[in-house]
Amino acid sequence: MDPQLKREMPLKPALTREETKKIMDLIRHLEKRPECYDFLKPVDFKGLGLDDYPIIIKRPMDFSTIKRNLKTDKYKSFQEALADVLLIWDNCKLYNQAGSPIYQQAEILEDLMKKYCEKNDIRIERPVKRPREEEVPPPVAPPQPVQENASFESKVELAENVRKVSHEILAEIVKIVETNCKSAMEELGNERLQIKVDELDRPTYEKLRVVINGYLQQNQEGKPVKKAKN
Repeated sequence: MDPQLKREMPLKPALTREETKKIMDLIRHLEKRPECYDFLKPVDFKGLGLDDYPIIIKRPMDFSTIKRNLKTDKYKSFQEALADVLLIWDNCKLYNQAGSPIYQQAEILEDLMKKYCEKNDIRIERPVKRPREEEVPPPVAPPQPVQENASFESKVELAENVRKVSHEILAEIVKIVETNCKSAMEELGNERLQIKVDELDRPTYEKLRVVINGYLQQNQEGKPVKKAKN
C-alpha cells in the first residue's frame, strides 16, 4: 500500500459497534426516567445566573455531549465513555447540596445505572487519580500542618460540614484554598477537585471553619438557601 494513502486512511474507531450500542442502550434506559430531564443537555449556567458553576465544575457533562462523542468516535475505550455517564452524577452531587431535589435525582439515576450494568454484565470502573499537570512551587517557609494543632474530631467535622454547604459557599471554599494553600488542593480524575484537610495550613483551616460555620449557623436560623441546578 502506498504510504501516503495509508496516512490518509481514517483511524479505526476505538469502540466497537457492540460497545457503542451498550452505551446507547444504557443512555436510552436512563432517558426514559422523568428524573433525567435536567441531565439531557448542558447546564445553561449563564442563563440560570450560576456564575460559580465553571469554578466548581471543571468538566461539565450531559447525555447530549456523550452521544455526540460516541457519534464522532471521541472515546478511546468503553470505560472512558462509561466514566462520562458517572461524571454527570458526580458533577451534580459536587455542585448541589446533599438532600436537594436535583441531588436526589442524580442518586436515583446513578443507582438505576448500577443496577442496569449489573443486570447486563457491564463492569464499571471508577477513574483512577491522575497526577497534577502543573507543579506547585514549594513555599519559602513550609506552613505549619493542621494535624499538629487540630484534633482528629475537628478535621472530621470540617470534612463532613463541607458536604452540607451551598454551591456558593463551596465556590468560596475552593477560592480560599487555591489562593492561600494551593498545595492542599488535588485534582482527581475527570477534572474533579479534592481538598486535603491534613495539608491545610492553620490560617487557611481557620478561614474555612469561619465560612462553613457561619453558613451553617445562618441556615439553622431559617434563612433561605439558593436552589442549585446540576
